[in-house]
Amino acid sequence: MTVTIYEKDQYEGIKLSGKLAGQALDLVCKAAKAGMSTWELDQLAEEWIRSHDAIPTFKGYMGFPASLCTSINHEVVHGIPNKQKILKEGDIISLDIGVTVKEKFSGKEWSYIGDTARTVAIEPVSSTVKKLLSDTNESLFKGIETCKAGKTIKDISVAVNAVAKTGRYGIVRMFGGHGIGPNYHSEPFIPNWPEYFFENEDSQIKPGMLLCIEPMFNLGSDDVRKSKDDWTIVTADHKLSAHFEHTILVTESGPYVTTKV
Repeated sequence: MTVTIYEKDQYEGIKLSGKLAGQALDLVCKAAKAGMSTWELDQLAEEWIRSHDAIPTFKGYMGFPASLCTSINHEVVHGIPNKQKILKEGDIISLDIGVTVKEKFSGKEWSYIGDTARTVAIEPVSSTVKKLLSDTNESLFKGIETCKAGKTIKDISVAVNAVAKTGRYGIVRMFGGHGIGPNYHSEPFIPNWPEYFFENEDSQIKPGMLLCIEPMFNLGSDDVRKSKDDWTIVTADHKLSAHFEHTILVTESGPYVTTKV
């Protein structure tokens, strides 16, 4: 994979895909209530996205069967929606969504993608759980503050990691943020721990990059594993995990959060 640098004439298409992703995520987050299945949330997301002449990015991507990732409690990311998975009071659920908008640019069709995630609580939950969600979200915005031309990817990692260290959270190392290209995932990888760069090259942030920052903090250890469905990632100790994400367009005047509602 290579780093995609977008031209200024493409920014409006990028902003549109992000706006739609943010609105779709907000819709399903508000709809998530006790008694609702994750399959119902997925149907709501897909219908809304298609009604706005856009495409659910995740559906069919590398074989993923749904439009929405629904990860409950100790599930970290990539949870598959299911009619039998019913939300109940005291749960937390990470909802992750991607929206693709296709437009013509320089004589060919381009895909512009917005990718965003949020973990919401099905009240009531404890103060410890509320703090996990709040701190993980805070770390996302600390990372966004450093997402500027002239900085490096490691600077983002340091900012995100500082919040995790203060809260003594486990940090998911198998996954992290990423660039976005026309085919979705692109370089650079954006880890949530700076030690990654002891053995790997850092990358400078440049205008025209489209980057996803996505911290994943656990109440327990860093360790995660893949479930039998070959998609869902869970914490090894079955303790709760939170996940937040925004898509950021790097401009000459600073970071533009395309998926913020």
